[in-house]
Amino acid sequence: MKKIKLFSLAAVAMLSLAGIVSCGGGDEPTPGPDDPTLETVRVGLHTNYGAGAGYSALNQGFMKDEGINMVPTTGAGPALATSLVEGNLDVSFMGGGVAYHYFATNPKVKIVALDNLTDDDRLMANPSGPGKDLTTSSSLAEIGNAMKGARVALDFNQTPATFLSTLLTAINEELPAGQQLWYTNSTGDKLPAGLSSYSAGCEFQAIQADNQSLATSASSYDFCIAYAPAATLIEQRGAMKVVCKTSTHFADSYSPSTWAVNVDWLNSHEETFKKFMRGLVKGMNFRRDHQAECAEDIEEVTSGSVSADTLATDIAVWLGDKEQIELDQSGNMKKYTENIRQGQLSGQNKDLCDPNTTVDKASDFSYLLDACKAILAE
Repeated sequence: MKKIKLFSLAAVAMLSLAGIVSCGGGDEPTPGPDDPTLETVRVGLHTNYGAGAGYSALNQGFMKDEGINMVPTTGAGPALATSLVEGNLDVSFMGGGVAYHYFATNPKVKIVALDNLTDDDRLMANPSGPGKDLTTSSSLAEIGNAMKGARVALDFNQTPATFLSTLLTAINEELPAGQQLWYTNSTGDKLPAGLSSYSAGCEFQAIQADNQSLATSASSYDFCIAYAPAATLIEQRGAMKVVCKTSTHFADSYSPSTWAVNVDWLNSHEETFKKFMRGLVKGMNFRRDHQAECAEDIEEVTSGSVSADTLATDIAVWLGDKEQIELDQSGNMKKYTENIRQGQLSGQNKDLCDPNTTVDKASDFSYLLDACKAILAE
């Protein structure tokens, strides 16, 4: 598929002067194809490889082929999620840090696709700290005992928050009552909720730290939970070592990143959304089969503010049409969505969730599966 020319050099100059070109870290529209004859969908894209299917769906021309004028907005997860909930975006990629929006009492957004089975988030230990003897072969109980009293840094607004929730659940299943691991969040709540006791000697200090900043500050902590590219840099510099990932300790507990739709917009643009989903699935297939080229799409759409060389592509199982259907048929699509729900109900944002909002209410995979079947039949 020949790439779309997103904009001419003259247009870039004009847009830059106007302050429209996204720098990647904010919540600004990124220049894209503008064809008034096509149906417009406003789409939020994180500036990382996780959202790569959306970038390739745009840059490889899949959206245009489906009759969609995709208008991307690149930025950070919390800002994009807020824009989606408020109706300023129609669809967005969403990570675990903002997945609580799905489980509100009357959710404004709905899960419409699992994007990938990520193995990117990782618990890393300072080689001079209490986890110095840990490895990826260490037991969950050994990891938990080493974390007691430790200083653990992570970004609670991103996917590490979900990873921490999953990690604590897995660790505490291996520890006896009264010796289970816990922390106090920023509002004074003791987490995870529901432990039989919260022994003082079993508490660790959870510290908010921007994921990107950990690339240079990780050595200040005993542990951190980080993802690429920061995690890659931390390991390369010898500041910390990986001791736990989803694949090494709880492969059944995947909490995937997702694609979300604004419910009100979907109700009035269902046919447009069906076309969008076909374009997105084609983007998923392209990323699965052409990972380096997908990274180049991200660099091009973000006007070079995200370099393809900084994007780790071996951090997940990248789902395409066949894999999505297999997830559905095996029951894992609903299982992994329930993992997301449970992580939110027991994590940092539990007070923003309604336990009565079930997976069936929070998600609708029918558009995804129809798109997958249609593309496989072509």
